[in-house]
Amino acid sequence: MKFVFSKEFDRTLKKQSGKHLESLKKVFLEVRNANNISEISNCKKLTDYTSIYRIRIGSQRAFFHFHIKVEDDTVHFLYLVSRGQAYAKEMLNKLRKKDGLKM
Repeated sequence: MKFVFSKEFDRTLKKQSGKHLESLKKVFLEVRNANNISEISNCKKLTDYTSIYRIRIGSQRAFFHFHIKVEDDTVHFLYLVSRGQAYAKEMLNKLRKKDGLKM
């Protein structure tokens, strides 16, 4: 599968180092080699959303929008946040807005 980063995800990614960065690289490699969502470990679809998923990476959560197009599959990574921020009302509202978009 292909993947792209939102500006916010990219900014957070650039701040990572050490073990977190290595863990993220492993996740990106796993996503690239996956043929479908079910092959990505620690990945779950969020309840009440049509195409928003999360991947648990240690104490962080990577949220992404997955929309299957006729030509190809692309994972749009939206946010990389700590577990504490991941399920806060503000983050869930952001995800709800992104869920309505067709990328």
